[in-house]
Amino acid sequence: RANAGETLQVSGTARHLQTQQIAYREFHQIDSTTHNVRYTTADGQTIASKQIDYTRGLNTPLYSLHDQRFGRRTGNQWLDNHFSIYRQTAGHSPQQKNVRPAADLVIDAGFDHYVREQWPRLQAGETVPFDFIVADPLVKLHMQLVAVNPAQSAIRPTNPAHCHFKASSRNRLIGWAIPDIHLAYDCQQRLLQVYRGPSNLTDNNNRSQQVVIEYQYSAADPTFHQGDTPP
Repeated sequence: RANAGETLQVSGTARHLQTQQIAYREFHQIDSTTHNVRYTTADGQTIASKQIDYTRGLNTPLYSLHDQRFGRRTGNQWLDNHFSIYRQTAGHSPQQKNVRPAADLVIDAGFDHYVREQWPRLQAGETVPFDFIVADPLVKLHMQLVAVNPAQSAIRPTNPAHCHFKASSRNRLIGWAIPDIHLAYDCQQRLLQVYRGPSNLTDNNNRSQQVVIEYQYSAADPTFHQGDTPP
């Protein structure tokens, strides 16, 4: 989330975890309350778009993701004092799940802000629990977040200017089925530099995929850090 009166431009290049070929690109436009994302192929063809609204909370924004390749819409709404999480694919009945707000609830891009909000606890060595809402598939994941040293991170190569974190399942029985999320942040500005984990877009065969995304903040302002929220 940018400061009032500012618009932040961010780009990301997502690569397949195994082949390192470009899976897609992300183009973010962010102001103080809204965040729009355009997803394209490597050659610039739009395949999906997402709108994010932070007025209901930085950790729990409202969002809508439209994957044009498969006619699929996922996201959430605020209805009757709860979040209504939905998933609908063209030609199929919609799926919906209601989730009550909670202090440790995290939705979509709110994950980035949650890392920053919990930064002091993480750097003090605490393990921070949170519930992560995923709309595709429609589940609430019981996760935990920890700071790790570069040698424990799956992100390569490492950068001495980066602070590393890992999110993993709190449920030991099903943890093997939920991929870990590895993050590298600029330690000074606290801006996300590298994401490694499951993508919020399926591949061209409509199967789940894992990616490594590297971000660039071409319009980043020097005052944009700590309490603000990039993608």
